[in-house]
Order: sequence, then structure tokens, then C-alpha cells
Amino acid sequence: MKDKILQLCKRLKKFSLENIEILSEIPKSNLLAVLDELVKEGKLITKNGEYIYCKQNPVIQNYSIFRLYPAVVTDMVIRCFCEDIKTIKASNIVNIGEDQVQKFYTIFRTLIYQRQKRQLDSYYSKQPQKVRHRKFFNREVYLYFYFNQIFVSENLLKSKNDRIFSSKEKAEFTTIYCYLSRNLTHNTNANNLNYKIAETLWRRKRDFKDLYFDLKSLLQL
Repeated sequence: MKDKILQLCKRLKKFSLENIEILSEIPKSNLLAVLDELVKEGKLITKNGEYIYCKQNPVIQNYSIFRLYPAVVTDMVIRCFCEDIKTIKASNIVNIGEDQVQKFYTIFRTLIYQRQKRQLDSYYSKQPQKVRHRKFFNREVYLYFYFNQIFVSENLLKSKNDRIFSSKEKAEFTTIYCYLSRNLTHNTNANNLNYKIAETLWRRKRDFKDLYFDLKSLLQL
């Protein structure tokens, strides 16, 4: 059912819940669950009460480095990244230069950040909330909290309708923020900080298999 709905979203490009309910002939309650999942995956965004399909371009066409190496090498780099293996060690494992591994890792972090930012923008447009200002390495970052997840933004999102956190949300936010603080202690994380934050959040409570297939999906490989 999910694939059918995604194909319909792709064809419509922009639509309301009522539009897709009529065309798909799927009950609204079932549709909402799938549409919410597609929003979380970054395949849809919501704006002004409508859903917008995010065109999926094969990532390997956008980055020349993917054309330099066979698929088996790319797959090994992906596995090293998902296992959180440092670039110098990954370079020895894959047998390519460390600078090349760093380029791959930067692409992975960029995609992870961009997807979570699309999700954040979609959630914020429907339910604006007050930002949480926090500092890492003496740099201020902007954090938001939706559906028991923290999202990071390079730019400040602000609206006159920003709501405050509930007591339960504050407690849950603090738990995840403590996880972030524990895992971002090394000063090498100061470079591309927002992307490192997004990556750290992406890894939370996920095993290798989950991370691997999710990253492959992001790369559309």
C-alpha cells in the first residue's frame, strides 16, 4: 500500500488529504499513517495544509566521487560510516585515500542533515514551537523537538505563534540532549557542527543494519 500511495504522490506532486483519499480510495485513517511516515522519510513535506512530493534525484548523479569508484568500494565506505569507523581507519580498510573517505562521509552527513531539516520545516509549518538555544564548542545551535526527536537547524525558525514545551516534552528533550552532549565531546566535531549533530541524532538507538539500509535509501543505491 505504501508504494501505491508514494507513486500517486509522485504523480500528483501537490495535493490535499481529501484529494488523495478520493483518488486512492483508501480510508483516511490508513492514509494518514502512511503520509506521516513519508513525511518523516523526507519524501513529502507539508505546507499550508497540503502535501508536496519531494522529487527524488539519484544522489550519485550529483556527486562526481561516486563515479570514481566501483559499487563495492562505495558499499564498503557506507559500512564503515555506519559502524562509526574513523576516516583514517576506513581508508586502510577500503584502500583509498583518507581525503576521499572524508568526501564520502561529508556527503552522507549532508544528506542526513538535509532530510531531518525538511522534516523539521514540515513539522514547524504545522505547529511552530519555541527554539531551544544550546552551545557546543562555544557555538550556538538551534534545536527543536517533535515526536520525541530533536531536530537541528542552521537558521533560526521563529514565529509569533511559537508554543512552549510541555513538562513531558522538556523531560524528553533533556534526555536526548544529554545523549548529544555525551557523544559530541571531541573537538573534531566542531567542524560542520550542525551536520555532526544531525548524524549523532540519526545514530541514536539504531543498530548497524537499520543505519545501513537507511543510508542506502538516502543515497538511492
